[in-house]
This record gives sequence, structure tokens and C-alpha cells, in this order.
Amino acid sequence: MQQPAIPDSVPERIYRESRQRFYNHHSLRQIAVLEVLHRQRWVLMMIAYDQTPEEAEIITIHPITRDQIQERLRSGRWTYGQTDGELRSES
Repeated sequence: MQQPAIPDSVPERIYRESRQRFYNHHSLRQIAVLEVLHRQRWVLMMIAYDQTPEEAEIITIHPITRDQIQERLRSGRWTYGQTDGELRSES
């Protein structure tokens, strides 16, 4: 059975509205996470993207759990990224 597609507007919305930003040290990409309505339920969705001064290129999008985020932070795979021009800390 085929899964319903993620609407084209969702990745850009996550990029613009996310206040949870991370850096993936394995893929060397930026990560943004936002809770969105998908298939009639609220889910955390992440995008991985490359950022240049001129543009952001979204590479992938998929659901993610809070436990997955915490494990990636604990393992050092992800670190907190910049949000609104400020570096977030783990405190």
C-alpha cells in the first residue's frame, strides 16, 4: 500500500517555522524539526538541508520521534544548531 505523499508546502514550512535546529555531524547537514499535521495526526517531522548564503536546499523529509532526537544528541551525532541567530545550548 502506498503512503500518502507529504504536501510540497510542508518542507518549506518546517524550514521557516522550526525553532528546533540541529547539526548532523555524520551527514554534515542542517536539521530542522517541527510538529505538523500528517495523515490526520500530529507528528514530528524533520528536514535535512544544505544552507548557503543564497539559499537552502532541502535534501530529505521524514517523521522522527522525540526519543530519536534525544538519542542522536546523546550520541553526538547531532548537536544543537542556530535558531534566530543564537546558538542553543543543551541546558
